[in-house]
Amino acid sequence: MKKWVSVLFGLVLASFVLAACSDDKAGGEGSDVEIPEGATEVVMWNLFGGGDAEYMQEIVDKFNESQSDIFINNIQQEYDEYYTKLLTSIASGKGPDLAISHIHVLPELVNQGLLQDLDSVDVDVSWDEFTPNILDATVYDDKHYAVPIDTHAQIFYYNNKLVKDAGLMNDDGTLKMEETPEGFRNFLTTLKDKLPGDKYPMAFSTAGLDSYRLWWTFYTQLGGEHILTDDLENPEYALDLDKAIKAAEYLKSFYYEDEVIPLNLQDFYSEFQSKNAATISTGVWATGIWETTEDLEFTAMPVPNVFDQKGAWGNSHTFVIPFYNDADPEIQQAALEFMEFATDEGAIWAEAGHVPAKETVVNSEEFKALPYRSDYAQVAEYVNFEDRNIYSRGLRDIVMRNLDMIWTDEVSPEEAFKAIEKEVKDLIGG
Repeated sequence: MKKWVSVLFGLVLASFVLAACSDDKAGGEGSDVEIPEGATEVVMWNLFGGGDAEYMQEIVDKFNESQSDIFINNIQQEYDEYYTKLLTSIASGKGPDLAISHIHVLPELVNQGLLQDLDSVDVDVSWDEFTPNILDATVYDDKHYAVPIDTHAQIFYYNNKLVKDAGLMNDDGTLKMEETPEGFRNFLTTLKDKLPGDKYPMAFSTAGLDSYRLWWTFYTQLGGEHILTDDLENPEYALDLDKAIKAAEYLKSFYYEDEVIPLNLQDFYSEFQSKNAATISTGVWATGIWETTEDLEFTAMPVPNVFDQKGAWGNSHTFVIPFYNDADPEIQQAALEFMEFATDEGAIWAEAGHVPAKETVVNSEEFKALPYRSDYAQVAEYVNFEDRNIYSRGLRDIVMRNLDMIWTDEVSPEEAFKAIEKEVKDLIGG
C-alpha cells in the first residue's frame, strides 16, 4: 500500500472513527426510521443533495413499497466529509451496507480492499443492459465492483430566442455552426457582434470545476487520453503536453482573444437563467434548473466536438457494497437486488438531468418522453472518465488549481503544465 494511504488513515482514523462509527450502523438523517417486522434492513449512505436526493429517495420508497422482504434505510450524509467518513467507517468495520461512490473514487476503494466483489454475491445482475463505456470503468481485474447509476457529463446549452435573434439557428432548432475549432469560435464571436450590448455570448466560470471540465473535454477531443496511466497503484505521468497546451490555449482564447466570456462572473448560472447569456457549458444536472425556470426556452446538446475525436468530461454515480470480513450474505444479496431495481428505474433518476447507465432505460419510452435528455444522451457512449488510479482526487486538485492560473492570465499554459508535471510527480513519488 502506498505511503500516502497510510498517512491518510493515520490522520483521519482517530478523528472520525468514534464520530462516524459509534454504533453498529453509522447514523445520519433517516437512521431512526421504523423497519418493517421481518424485513432485511440494508443501510445505505448517499451523498446527494437537492433534487438528486429527492429522486433517489423516490426510487428507494418505490422499492420499499414494492415488496416486504427488504427495507432500504437511506441515510443522507454531508458531502464535504463523505469520502473521508466512508473510507474510515468501512476500514473500521462499522460502515454502511450499501453506499454511493463517484466512479473516480473507485480506485481508492478497490485498492484498499474496501469493496465487495459483486460477482461473488449470489444475485444475477443484467450487466449486458449497461452502456459499455460506463460499465467498463467499474471493472477491475475482470471483476465488477460497482453498479453504475448514470453518467453526468459536461454539455452545452443555448437560449433559443437569443441564438435565433442572432441568425444562428436553423429551422429545425439546431445551431448554424461548423463543428470545427474555428467554427465554434466564429459562432461565439458572431453572437458577440449580433447580441444587444447587455447580453453575453457565453456565461462561464473563470476558474474552478467547470473550466477544468471543459478543458478536459477539449483535451480528449484532441486525442488526449490520460494525465496518469491507468495503473491502480503505480501510475506514470502520461499527459500529452502538446494536446494539453492546445486545449488550454483554445479555451483561454474565449476569455481574452475573442472576449466572448466575461471575466469573473459572480454567478454564471444566474446569467443564463436570467436570459442574459446566449450559451453556457456545465453539467447535465443543470437541465432540471433550466426547465423549471419561467419563460426560459433552451436547447441542450453535447459540447460541440470541434476537434478530431468525440470527447467530453464525465463522471458517474455508482452503487457499491463495502467489504467486511463478517458481512451477512443475506444483506449483501438484498443490497444488490435493490441496485438492479434502482438502475431499472433510471427514468426517475434522469429527471435530475443525468443519463441513465442502462441502455435499456435510455431506449425506453419512459425516458424518451422526458424533454431534453435524449438530445444529449449519446454523450454516454464516448464520455472520457478521469484516470483510474489511487491519486485521482489529489490529481484533480493539482490540475484544476494550475489551470485556474491560465484562465486568470497569471501564467502561460507552458508554465502551468510545467508546474503540474512537477506537482503530480511529487504526488505519485515518480
